[in-house]
Amino acid sequence: MTFGLPGTIISRISNENLGIKLERHRPVRLLTRARNLILAVAAGLLAVTIGCGSDVTSVPAGLPSEIPPGTPDAVSIAVPASSETPTKRPVIQRPIAQVGDLEFLVELAADPEKRVKGLSGLPFLEAGTGMLFVFEDPERLRFWMRGMEISLDIVWISSDCRVVDVSEDVPFPDPDTPLDELPRYFPESPAQYVLEINGGEAAELGLGIGDTVEFLGGLAGTYGC
Repeated sequence: MTFGLPGTIISRISNENLGIKLERHRPVRLLTRARNLILAVAAGLLAVTIGCGSDVTSVPAGLPSEIPPGTPDAVSIAVPASSETPTKRPVIQRPIAQVGDLEFLVELAADPEKRVKGLSGLPFLEAGTGMLFVFEDPERLRFWMRGMEISLDIVWISSDCRVVDVSEDVPFPDPDTPLDELPRYFPESPAQYVLEINGGEAAELGLGIGDTVEFLGGLAGTYGC
């Protein structure tokens, strides 16, 4: 029996060649089917890849491709604080001489050069300020007003940090006064420290003999008071 479309003539296969021709054609049909199957699978994979290409996200190596449920959107990363300590500017303590309850911001005269110059040539001294003279040992010191342009109160302080005398409102001399005619001023008792302030300020503030003296600020813990 033969199959065919109308008008198509198919030659009859002889019995002696039937087995041979079938053996020749079977491998071809199997290879064709296998090839078609591979092509179909490849085409299917290609279609899937193309269809999902827009949703593929690149994931760095070592990281999971899926984010576990419950993972927060933002991850806080702890950055170790710098071990360097910020540099702080040193706080400069101002030298203060406290007499009783009164505080005077002072300039220190603790070496011979500054003690000789003192406040000479100064045209003005602010209220609540002065100069503190520091000596090595207590003695009956002698001061004069050479080169001074303002009047002063001279507060004499003992080695045990008490006011032993006050020379009040000492006037400045005439600039033409000869040195040997300049008055000398000294305490009734030995003094190791001398505080010079504006003339009349001691009486105005109630500063007097017996007041205790303490050095504060930049002078704290120095010079014995």
